[in-house]
Amino acid sequence: MTLSAYIWLTIIALLGALFAFLWLKVAQAKKQIATYQQIAEQLKQQQAAAQAQISNYREKNKNEENSRSVSRDDVITRLQQAGDLRDE
Repeated sequence: MTLSAYIWLTIIALLGALFAFLWLKVAQAKKQIATYQQIAEQLKQQQAAAQAQISNYREKNKNEENSRSVSRDDVITRLQQAGDLRDE
């Protein structure tokens, strides 16, 4: 073989090694992206749960505040109007 053939083989080998290296890096990047997407999905689910808890807490506070401001007679009157109060 001549010197130019060795040079071409070296260039081809280097290009092959470069492509293999890039292929590995792309595969690692895809794996990392998939991991980050799973983490993002978990965070979205946690955020939705936290928002639901906040909403429930606010509704509970509003209901408690409303129940404190209503007298017993008002409750009985409302129940009678709605037909939900049993006669004793």
